[in-house]
Amino acid sequence: MREVCEGCGKTLHCCKNCHHFDHNISRECTLEGTQWIGSRDMQNYCEDFEMTDSVRKEKEEKVSKAQSAFQSLWEK
Repeated sequence: MREVCEGCGKTLHCCKNCHHFDHNISRECTLEGTQWIGSRDMQNYCEDFEMTDSVRKEKEEKVSKAQSAFQSLWEK
């Protein structure tokens, strides 16, 4: 729950990074009965949090690029 982005230092466990976040609805959460969280970009402890695919994919791409760069050091 306390993971932070290596690039910017912002928390990853926040509403805006959650699969259930939707700024087009009044509560901004697609799940019924979740606790109201006032600051959508700050760390929270919501048990229903699920990382969005876009954030997960971005993190996996960074890891893949780093691994490729590391491997390329020995290919020359």
